[in-house]
Amino acid sequence: MSGLFKNFGFASSAAPEAVRLAVANSAQNFGVRGEPSVGLGTVVNFPKRPDLSVLSETISLFYIARNKHGFWVAREAEGRCGGEFLFRRSAVRFARHEGAPAGCAMMFLNELPDLDLANEGSRLVEPLTAAMDLITRRAPTFAAYIAMAIAEWRKLVAQISRALASERSNRAAIERELFHGRYTLSSKNDDDLPIP
Repeated sequence: MSGLFKNFGFASSAAPEAVRLAVANSAQNFGVRGEPSVGLGTVVNFPKRPDLSVLSETISLFYIARNKHGFWVAREAEGRCGGEFLFRRSAVRFARHEGAPAGCAMMFLNELPDLDLANEGSRLVEPLTAAMDLITRRAPTFAAYIAMAIAEWRKLVAQISRALASERSNRAAIERELFHGRYTLSSKNDDDLPIP
Protein backbone atom coordinates (compact mmCIF):
# COMPACT_ATOMS: atom_id res chain seq x y z
CA MET A 1 0.00 0.00 0.00
CA SER A 2 1.12 3.53 -0.54
CA GLY A 3 2.24 5.86 2.26
CA LEU A 4 -1.11 7.64 2.10
CA PHE A 5 -3.02 4.61 3.39
CA LYS A 6 -2.52 2.51 6.47
CA ASN A 7 -3.63 -1.03 7.22
CA PHE A 8 -6.79 -1.52 9.18
CA GLY A 9 -6.82 -5.01 10.62
CA PHE A 10 -9.73 -6.96 12.01
CA ALA A 11 -8.92 -9.81 14.30
CA SER A 12 -10.86 -11.93 16.69
CA SER A 13 -9.57 -14.03 19.51
CA ALA A 14 -11.03 -17.12 17.83
CA ALA A 15 -9.69 -16.59 14.31
CA PRO A 16 -6.03 -15.77 13.72
CA GLU A 17 -6.70 -14.61 10.16
CA ALA A 18 -6.89 -10.88 9.60
CA VAL A 19 -8.86 -8.92 7.03
CA ARG A 20 -7.15 -5.76 5.82
CA LEU A 21 -8.99 -2.60 4.86
CA ALA A 22 -7.32 0.66 3.81
CA VAL A 23 -8.16 3.81 5.77
CA ALA A 24 -6.95 7.35 5.22
CA ASN A 25 -3.57 8.41 6.56
CA SER A 26 -3.52 9.87 10.05
CA ALA A 27 -0.06 11.43 9.79
CA GLN A 28 -1.39 14.99 10.16
CA ASN A 29 -1.97 14.29 13.85
CA PHE A 30 1.66 13.51 14.48
CA GLY A 31 4.87 15.40 13.89
CA VAL A 32 8.25 14.25 12.69
CA ARG A 33 9.37 10.83 13.94
CA GLY A 34 10.21 11.09 17.59
CA GLU A 35 8.35 14.35 18.12
CA PRO A 36 4.60 14.19 18.57
CA SER A 37 2.95 17.38 17.41
CA VAL A 38 0.96 17.56 20.63
CA GLY A 39 2.19 19.02 23.88
CA LEU A 40 1.50 17.98 27.44
CA GLY A 41 -2.02 18.62 28.58
CA THR A 42 -3.48 18.63 25.07
CA VAL A 43 -5.99 16.15 23.70
CA VAL A 44 -4.59 13.72 21.18
CA ASN A 45 -6.74 13.50 18.05
CA PHE A 46 -6.63 9.88 16.97
CA PRO A 47 -8.09 8.85 13.63
CA LYS A 48 -11.87 8.60 13.58
CA ARG A 49 -13.49 5.29 14.26
CA PRO A 50 -14.89 3.79 11.03
CA ASP A 51 -18.65 4.13 10.61
CA LEU A 52 -21.06 1.37 11.64
CA SER A 53 -21.19 -0.11 8.14
CA VAL A 54 -17.51 -1.02 8.50
CA LEU A 55 -17.05 -1.64 12.24
CA SER A 56 -19.69 -2.45 14.82
CA GLU A 57 -19.77 -0.49 18.09
CA THR A 58 -19.51 -3.75 20.03
CA ILE A 59 -16.04 -4.47 18.63
CA SER A 60 -13.16 -2.74 20.40
CA LEU A 61 -10.79 -0.71 18.25
CA PHE A 62 -7.09 -0.64 19.13
CA TYR A 63 -4.50 1.73 17.70
CA ILE A 64 -1.13 0.04 17.32
CA ALA A 65 2.04 1.88 16.35
CA ARG A 66 5.64 2.53 17.33
CA ASN A 67 6.35 5.43 19.65
CA LYS A 68 9.33 7.79 19.40
CA HIS A 69 11.59 5.28 21.21
CA GLY A 70 10.72 2.46 18.81
CA PHE A 71 8.56 0.48 21.24
CA TRP A 72 5.15 -0.79 20.20
CA VAL A 73 2.12 0.92 21.74
CA ALA A 74 -1.38 -0.58 21.79
CA ARG A 75 -4.13 1.77 22.94
CA GLU A 76 -7.87 1.16 23.00
CA ALA A 77 -9.68 3.88 21.02
CA GLU A 78 -11.89 4.88 23.95
CA GLY A 79 -8.90 5.06 26.31
CA ARG A 80 -9.96 2.16 28.54
CA CYS A 81 -6.62 0.36 28.38
CA GLY A 82 -3.26 0.43 26.71
CA GLY A 83 0.31 -0.71 27.00
CA GLU A 84 3.84 -0.42 25.64
CA PHE A 85 5.59 -3.51 24.33
CA LEU A 86 8.98 -4.59 22.99
CA PHE A 87 7.50 -6.55 20.09
CA ARG A 88 4.66 -6.00 17.64
CA ARG A 89 3.24 -9.45 18.24
CA SER A 90 3.00 -8.66 21.97
CA ALA A 91 0.97 -5.53 21.22
CA VAL A 92 -1.33 -7.52 18.91
CA ARG A 93 -1.69 -10.27 21.54
CA PHE A 94 -2.59 -7.63 24.14
CA ALA A 95 -5.26 -6.15 21.86
CA ARG A 96 -6.73 -9.59 21.14
CA HIS A 97 -6.74 -10.48 24.83
CA GLU A 98 -8.42 -7.22 25.85
CA GLY A 99 -10.95 -7.52 23.03
CA ALA A 100 -11.93 -11.11 23.88
CA PRO A 101 -14.46 -12.70 23.58
CA ALA A 102 -16.09 -10.37 21.01
CA GLY A 103 -12.83 -9.83 19.13
CA CYS A 104 -11.19 -6.56 18.23
CA ALA A 105 -10.18 -4.38 15.33
CA MET A 106 -6.64 -3.02 15.07
CA MET A 107 -5.61 0.14 13.26
CA PHE A 108 -1.88 0.31 12.54
CA LEU A 109 -0.60 3.87 12.47
CA ASN A 110 2.73 5.35 11.39
CA GLU A 111 3.44 6.70 14.82
CA LEU A 112 1.67 7.10 18.12
CA PRO A 113 2.51 9.63 20.81
CA ASP A 114 3.57 8.42 24.24
CA LEU A 115 1.00 6.33 26.05
CA ASP A 116 -1.39 8.56 27.99
CA LEU A 117 -2.69 5.67 30.14
CA ALA A 118 -1.20 3.40 32.77
CA ASN A 119 1.12 0.92 31.07
CA GLU A 120 -0.44 -2.53 31.12
CA GLY A 121 2.25 -3.91 28.83
CA SER A 122 5.84 -4.92 29.33
CA ARG A 123 7.51 -3.82 32.55
CA LEU A 124 10.85 -3.54 30.77
CA VAL A 125 9.76 -0.70 28.48
CA GLU A 126 9.62 2.04 31.13
CA PRO A 127 13.19 1.53 32.45
CA LEU A 128 14.50 1.18 28.89
CA THR A 129 12.73 4.40 27.90
CA ALA A 130 14.24 6.20 30.90
CA ALA A 131 17.71 4.89 30.01
CA MET A 132 17.31 5.98 26.38
CA ASP A 133 16.24 9.46 27.50
CA LEU A 134 19.23 9.69 29.86
CA ILE A 135 21.66 8.62 27.14
CA THR A 136 20.11 11.11 24.72
CA ARG A 137 20.51 13.94 27.22
CA ARG A 138 24.04 12.88 28.18
CA ALA A 139 25.27 12.10 24.67
CA PRO A 140 27.00 15.48 24.15
CA THR A 141 28.82 15.14 27.49
CA PHE A 142 29.75 11.55 26.71
CA ALA A 143 30.99 12.51 23.23
CA ALA A 144 33.18 15.26 24.75
CA TYR A 145 34.59 12.73 27.23
CA ILE A 146 35.41 10.28 24.42
CA ALA A 147 37.07 13.07 22.38
CA MET A 148 39.18 14.05 25.41
CA ALA A 149 40.19 10.40 25.99
CA ILE A 150 41.21 10.04 22.33
CA ALA A 151 43.30 13.25 22.50
CA GLU A 152 45.07 12.02 25.65
CA TRP A 153 45.71 8.63 24.04
CA ARG A 154 47.28 10.34 21.01
CA LYS A 155 49.55 12.39 23.31
CA LEU A 156 50.66 9.21 25.10
CA VAL A 157 51.39 7.42 21.81
CA ALA A 158 53.41 10.44 20.62
CA GLN A 159 55.48 10.47 23.84
CA ILE A 160 56.18 6.74 23.54
CA SER A 161 57.16 7.15 19.89
CA ARG A 162 59.55 10.00 20.75
CA ALA A 163 61.13 7.92 23.55
CA LEU A 164 61.65 4.94 21.24
CA ALA A 165 63.10 7.16 18.51
CA SER A 166 65.47 8.75 21.02
CA GLU A 167 66.60 5.31 22.21
CA ARG A 168 67.27 4.22 18.60
CA SER A 169 69.27 7.38 17.85
CA ASN A 170 71.36 6.94 21.05
CA ARG A 171 72.09 3.32 20.13
CA ALA A 172 73.13 4.37 16.61
CA ALA A 173 75.46 7.04 18.09
CA ILE A 174 77.08 4.44 20.36
CA GLU A 175 77.60 2.07 17.42
CA ARG A 176 79.18 4.84 15.30
CA GLU A 177 81.54 5.82 18.14
CA LEU A 178 82.63 2.29 19.06
CA PHE A 179 82.69 0.55 15.71
CA HIS A 180 83.16 3.46 13.33
CA GLY A 181 80.23 2.23 11.25
CA ARG A 182 81.74 -1.24 10.54
CA TYR A 183 79.57 -3.30 12.88
CA THR A 184 76.16 -3.15 14.50
CA LEU A 185 75.19 -4.41 17.91
CA SER A 186 72.89 -7.40 18.01
CA SER A 187 72.61 -7.54 21.79
CA LYS A 188 70.09 -5.46 23.72
CA ASN A 189 72.24 -5.51 26.84
CA ASP A 190 74.91 -2.82 27.31
CA ASP A 191 77.04 -5.27 29.33
CA ASP A 192 77.84 -7.09 26.09
CA LEU A 193 79.64 -4.06 24.65
CA PRO A 194 83.40 -4.53 24.20
CA ILE A 195 85.58 -2.76 26.70
CA PRO A 196 88.01 -0.36 24.93
